[in-house]
Amino acid sequence: MADDDGDQFEGLESLDITACKERIVQLQAERERSREFTERYQEKLKALNNELAARKEEADRSRKELLEEQARNRRLAEQRREREGQAQDVYAIQDDAQRSEALELQISHIRRFMEHQLQEKVERAGTKNELGIRVFDEVELMVEKSPEEQAKESTNIDTVLVTYSVPNSELKYNLSFRVDRNMTSKKLREDACLYWGLSEVEFILKTMTNSKLHDDLTIQNCFRASEDAHLILAQKTPKNTQLMDKELKDIGPKIGFKARIRTTKKGGDEAKGSEGDRGGGGGGDLVQQMAAVPGVFEFMTQRDRNVVQHLPRMKLRCIIVYGALVVLTLQIFFSLRPFNDGFFCRQGVFHALTGNTHSVSFKDIRSQDQVWDWLDRTVVAELFEENSFLRQDNYLLGYLQVRMQEVTNASISNCPAEKDTEYTLPGNTTCYKTVYDVTSAGDQSKEDLRLYWDKRSGKDGRSLRKPWQYETIGQAAEGAAVAESTYYVFDQSGYSAEYSLMYQPLSKPKSAFQADMAFLRSKGWLSSQTRAVHVIFGLYNINYDHFVSNRYTFEMSTFGVVLPTADVGSYRPVIAEGDQGSDLMLIDIIRLVLVLYVSIYQVYWDFMYERRVTGSGKWHLVSLKGLADLAIGGLFFAVFAARFGYFSVATTTTLLHVESYEAGNEGGNDAYAYTEHLLLEPIILALCLYRLLFFLGVNRNVFIIWTALANCLSISLRFAIIFGPVLLGLVFFGMAISSSYLPQNRTFGSTYTLLVMMLFGDLQTVAIYDPNRPWTIAFGFLIYIVMRLIFINVWIAILIQVYQKTRVEAGFRPDAYKWKEYNYVSWTLIKPFRSLYLNFVRPKIERPKVASDDD
Repeated sequence: MADDDGDQFEGLESLDITACKERIVQLQAERERSREFTERYQEKLKALNNELAARKEEADRSRKELLEEQARNRRLAEQRREREGQAQDVYAIQDDAQRSEALELQISHIRRFMEHQLQEKVERAGTKNELGIRVFDEVELMVEKSPEEQAKESTNIDTVLVTYSVPNSELKYNLSFRVDRNMTSKKLREDACLYWGLSEVEFILKTMTNSKLHDDLTIQNCFRASEDAHLILAQKTPKNTQLMDKELKDIGPKIGFKARIRTTKKGGDEAKGSEGDRGGGGGGDLVQQMAAVPGVFEFMTQRDRNVVQHLPRMKLRCIIVYGALVVLTLQIFFSLRPFNDGFFCRQGVFHALTGNTHSVSFKDIRSQDQVWDWLDRTVVAELFEENSFLRQDNYLLGYLQVRMQEVTNASISNCPAEKDTEYTLPGNTTCYKTVYDVTSAGDQSKEDLRLYWDKRSGKDGRSLRKPWQYETIGQAAEGAAVAESTYYVFDQSGYSAEYSLMYQPLSKPKSAFQADMAFLRSKGWLSSQTRAVHVIFGLYNINYDHFVSNRYTFEMSTFGVVLPTADVGSYRPVIAEGDQGSDLMLIDIIRLVLVLYVSIYQVYWDFMYERRVTGSGKWHLVSLKGLADLAIGGLFFAVFAARFGYFSVATTTTLLHVESYEAGNEGGNDAYAYTEHLLLEPIILALCLYRLLFFLGVNRNVFIIWTALANCLSISLRFAIIFGPVLLGLVFFGMAISSSYLPQNRTFGSTYTLLVMMLFGDLQTVAIYDPNRPWTIAFGFLIYIVMRLIFINVWIAILIQVYQKTRVEAGFRPDAYKWKEYNYVSWTLIKPFRSLYLNFVRPKIERPKVASDDD
């Protein structure tokens, strides 16, 4: 090599400048070629080393598979020898050929065993270089890891490039840092500042998108999936080095010549500055600027309050109890009110008697003549015909009752103007009572009707009732109910005629009914004195096992206008009957136990909890939670008493109830009682759901939503002082402009319901108002302004503000509220099982830290 160098430099002294330059260029070209050759050789060597490593790894894997296969063959051979009895002494074999063969087999086994042991014990001879240092290849340096660990490490960040931009210059320095999985941005910033000799207080780390990194954020969570691991070490924004006027004033002299000069000089500027502060300008500190805008200070100072004080009250047993009550209540409600049974039972009867198949439609009846036609055609065709639609799938029970209620005879004393002393009515003026009640009911005996009925009473399906004689409420038939019509409520008194629906042959009561209705019509049974006519009967549908009580009322005003009302209700007189009744009884007994737990133990436990936390437990009894528990107990006991008292087997049976119809029972009170006792079930369900959702607040998301709604409602109740009178005024406004021509606005309750439906955008409700009337336009405009633009928007604003505040206070850091194994064990297991689990099953479980005196 030295000779070559000498040959290269030989004759340099004899060369001129141009030849030297050419020689230098030639040498540079040769150096570049040699460098390129070297790089190629290095790349080739690297590829060969990689291939060698792969081949060695493949060889080791093949060797490992070979050893495993040899071991498996040896195990199989040993098992085969044990099965064949070849493990005996070789020298005990008598046959020389077999003995020599067995001996060779043992020698081969010994040889393979020794080879295997030597191969495992003898270490591979290490390769050393010329200096005596051992050289490792890639296979020896490789670490075997599972595919799961390799997949996890492929997504981890192990190197981060940090760029330091020198302030007030264009210089930039790049440096790569090795990071582990738990390294935080604060530690990386400290290392980078230490390397470049900077103050870690004055510099921060930013991503390439100019986002500042929080100190507690790990490097693994600083970048997106497709983002380079590149950070910028930048100097913080310099703080304001100029003192504010308020600070200068605070540090200035309080007495002396300088104080007077400063006061005179700064007086006008301070006045301007104060005006700017009040206007929300840039003057003043940050707190003053935020206080100038309502809501900003509260929003910016919100913090996570670590709201966990409600958790000791959230018990697993409460969720189980109230959840079971919800499920059982739903099951028993749908068992007593199936989705279709009650609907089909009612609608079948209702459409048969209110349709226009036989006469004018029931809802279109407006005169007394149309009432007589409906009785003579529709009632006769459906109730007194063997092959009628109503009798095909129903069994008609008892009697058909036609009850008439009228007021006393007309007189001048009934006129409202008679009480006016300034106005005198003519002498021949008479008036009828407009409302039928106990004081205005006409109770005169009808002699002509008595003469007609005496010869026919109890014959051809007629009952023994006396239709010419007035019957008081006490003399009414068993099970007779109060009738609620369009405008008034009618009691059970009046004049009644009854016809058996079970009489055979059915043609006789049919003829008797038609003859009697014709006679009553000829005698003016319906007149200006009549205020109501009721058609009442009952039936039983064996397919659905439901009784149906029917009442069709024709309300008559002093103007002669008739307003029809149909009241059809299905019911079961006996609930706990048969297999289904046994199942319902079992469910109600289980509910009884749960309700006793709620109304006694849960109320007492909450009472003691409030007493322990607040010092007084009496407020729990008047809170919504306490009242809900007490209401669940009271309502369930009422349902239980009605179901197993009034509707129990001990009171009646299905057969006895059918016989009671034959004795004159109307079934109206039974239908009302059945419906009303079922209406208590949804109330119990709602209260149980309320308590269940409260205890489900153990979940952080449910707690935030529940607390936000509760706080929003408490705030909204304050607006009831304003919106309550406004809503009341709108209701009276609606009654004033439309109560005379819209039946929906005849009462306060119906007008309020109509107003609520209009607020929800019900198109049918809006369509009933006449938009051409000026007051109707004003009414609609007020509803839109007051309720839509003000009330609903105020509610939405309150809800958003309260939800944001609750979310920050009780869940700004969701990870801080996540439960660990210890929390789940403590919440789900009772104390003995919890101690067993923590002391024996999982003694090394991570437990919460106990606060020390320093904390």
